[in-house]
Amino acid sequence: MNKSVVFAPLDRGLRFCSHACLVVNGCLSRTESYLERSKNRYFGERCFIIGNGPSLNGADLDRISGIPSFASNRIYNIFPETSWRPTYYAVFDEGVARREGVVDGINSFGCEMKFVREQGYLKAYRRLTGDICYLHAHDSRKYLEDPKFSTDLRRGVYTIATVTYTLMQIAYHMGFRNMYLLGVDHKYAKTVGRDGIITENDGVRSYFGADGSCGKNMAGASWEMDIAYDYAERISHQLGFRIYNATRGGCLETFERVDFDDVVG
Repeated sequence: MNKSVVFAPLDRGLRFCSHACLVVNGCLSRTESYLERSKNRYFGERCFIIGNGPSLNGADLDRISGIPSFASNRIYNIFPETSWRPTYYAVFDEGVARREGVVDGINSFGCEMKFVREQGYLKAYRRLTGDICYLHAHDSRKYLEDPKFSTDLRRGVYTIATVTYTLMQIAYHMGFRNMYLLGVDHKYAKTVGRDGIITENDGVRSYFGADGSCGKNMAGASWEMDIAYDYAERISHQLGFRIYNATRGGCLETFERVDFDDVVG
């Protein structure tokens, strides 16, 4: 029997129960209030969206301490190298959040707001502390064929392949109109193609420094990420915002390249 058929009802049940719990404990009400207040809070300003690629380093992060920034997943592993901390944080993959030590790592630092998937509350996020914003995630794989980009988080966020795409939507909701990517190398030790074939890329690291070994056995679906990035580039022109790639090196060429040193001065 297909395991996805067996577990699909259980997953739907967890999602429903997660929503019910968040309603009862007032978290969704607080989320709605926050999203109302944060809409266009930074209209016209710039921000950094931080990836976890091997090019990321503490010295560069120190230089953006005064600029609003977004980070994700196990970014806390770089904190011993820098005094910088993200302004905003997100994790939208319950598989990541449920790994040993991750929730503790997320709870170890504060920021203005941490964003997670509403549907994953019971599965992964109920032990999180501090200010948490629970976003409804539109996560169907149909968006690989017909991508969407949320302009208002009160109507949810579209999750396609990479949390970086989610961060772009959060930044747009807040009014940022110039987004600079840093540490988004877009290369992985293992990649999986459309045909499901996994390719090992010798000598390539997926993540920065101490985090380099994390997920080394996981294959990145870079072709799915390409769909998200290509659509983000197209929609940015339609909506009047820009995404620039300030990453040192890497393989992401979808967005206009800029020199990080020129950007930060």
